Amino acid sequence: TNESEDVKSNSYRITTAGENVGLLGLDNSLWFLVAMGGAWDVKGGSTELDKFKAELNNIGTYDENSLFEADYKDDYDLFGDDIPAKAIEQKIDETEVEEATKTNSVPLPQDEASALVSQLRNLEPSEIAGYVSCLVADSGRGNPSVLSAFQQLSSAQQRVIQSSLLSLERLTEVQNKFSVDDSTSKVQLELGTCEVVTAWTSGCSWNEALEISGSAPGDLVRVLHRALDALRQIGNLPVNAVRSLDASAGVVQLESPGIHPDIRQLCRDAATEMDRYPVKDPLPFEDDEEDEDDEDNDDEEDDGEEHSDEAQNKES
Repeated sequence: TNESEDVKSNSYRITTAGENVGLLGLDNSLWFLVAMGGAWDVKGGSTELDKFKAELNNIGTYDENSLFEADYKDDYDLFGDDIPAKAIEQKIDETEVEEATKTNSVPLPQDEASALVSQLRNLEPSEIAGYVSCLVADSGRGNPSVLSAFQQLSSAQQRVIQSSLLSLERLTEVQNKFSVDDSTSKVQLELGTCEVVTAWTSGCSWNEALEISGSAPGDLVRVLHRALDALRQIGNLPVNAVRSLDASAGVVQLESPGIHPDIRQLCRDAATEMDRYPVKDPLPFEDDEEDEDDEDNDDEEDDGEEHSDEAQNKES
């Protein structure tokens, strides 16, 4: 009884990231926000994943740190790319995990999210449109191989995909740990749509888009509409104050800050460039002006004063 009373007496607050998730109407809005750098494993639910990797590293099968280098090399060489320096720097062992917690240094999940946000902010609107399509596309038949699709991406998009794979792995670990329902835990990266969405946002013609995708017109329209809808949803999220996500500063974030305002603006720009026939979307963006209602009220008051003056003139 006392415990239940204590629970009832507690107060809870929804974080900015939690508000963002609630406003997104996607299959797995949490994964979408994580993949956009707006949320990460703040509570350390994926720490076992790091410890597991550390244990494998301590088996002795590989030289010092070679497991992580080989692990990353396998992942990145699959795509014909060099191992990112950031990935090499993220090698840790169990002792380092515990020491990081004790010294209150920046946790690895926050460090990874910071790198992802930085990479996303450096994308062009067309590139972020292509990336967003990877997060919302259906896995259909006839899609190109992962290797082939990856090689068609720009180098900036490839770096973002590589970073988002780390976030995907962590979120999957946390969802499995807490037995999240499979129907609401869809976590995916479908690279097959990225090239055509990027090209369409860059201004290619409809016939060129059809040739790139190799899809039927109806299927292509559906792919582009899904990407456009997701971009609009991000663009319509409330503007968050800019917060430092630079992990090198050593500031530990106790909660996820939600979508970065620069990424939000990039998505708005990308949606504007995508929005042309035959993918025209009649829904406008919500206005960022907070005083729009006040202006409407002022207009109504002015109209009322004009009508009052007219009535007085008629009486006289």
